[in-house]
Amino acid sequence: MIADGQSIPAIAFVSNPITVATIAILVDIAGASTGCTIGCMTTLARFPFGRILLHLLAMRGDGRLRFHVTGISRKLPWVTEALTLCTRLRTRLIGGLVLYIAQPIRNHGLATIVDPQALAAILDRGDVLLTEGNTRVAALVKRVTRSTWSHVSMYVGPLEEGPDPRCIVEADIAAGVRSIRLSELNAVHVRVLRPTGLNDMRRRQLADWVVSRIGSGYDLAHAWALGRSLLRLPASTRARSSPDRIPDGAKRFICCSLLAHAFALVEYPILPLQTRVSRPTVVDDGNLTPADFEVASALEVVYPIDGIS
Repeated sequence: MIADGQSIPAIAFVSNPITVATIAILVDIAGASTGCTIGCMTTLARFPFGRILLHLLAMRGDGRLRFHVTGISRKLPWVTEALTLCTRLRTRLIGGLVLYIAQPIRNHGLATIVDPQALAAILDRGDVLLTEGNTRVAALVKRVTRSTWSHVSMYVGPLEEGPDPRCIVEADIAAGVRSIRLSELNAVHVRVLRPTGLNDMRRRQLADWVVSRIGSGYDLAHAWALGRSLLRLPASTRARSSPDRIPDGAKRFICCSLLAHAFALVEYPILPLQTRVSRPTVVDDGNLTPADFEVASALEVVYPIDGIS
């Protein structure tokens, strides 16, 4: 370690004050983790290759991977190009996987039996639609959550003129937050849930907020973190904040978090703490699954009247 008041004259050749500070930090960390002398470290700092080595040595001491990779990439431009290529490849691979799991399962054996006209007669603004889909991602959600239902969306009322207007808003894994028609509700079974005790003004607030989110992206990171949590897998060190929490000003959503945001806006809790299906110890609604909506006492079933349809 560098003692208090001790200078490093060997890096006086560096004119950029930011670079001087960075090299001093690298020398301090690398020296502490390797036991090398300050003289040896500062000698390495004179040369571009030596600074790369300092980054690698310091990485062992502080674990700040992104900081050190950025420092190394400045010395090796091809590293930046390789990282950019890897990022693009990763994005394309994730996009291809999303499109694959969003496709219907062949020979599913269950045809879509939802009657749009029957739904239109019962639906009211702010109603929650629980659906069982027949896509690969729907099958995955049902398996992970151990539920009949794979998706939730909200009826917001007609958004356009016509016999079959767009009237449902959902967060789709491939398309993000979008509006769809009742005829586009690709589901094997549907259950309509209605929040109890909400007046027309509150229902309109719910619908208006959800509509205002159309065009937002799908939160794959949240979905991944929630899946790991439900499967009781260890949390990734690179994962963002826990999905238990709903961040203010969120720009991406999964189907459940989209509706959880809307109900939080009108101060309407989906579930009390003690009845949550997913994780009984959470404090808020960021980790809701379709199964939680199914058992919510604050939501009453208005379609179908008996059983699943």
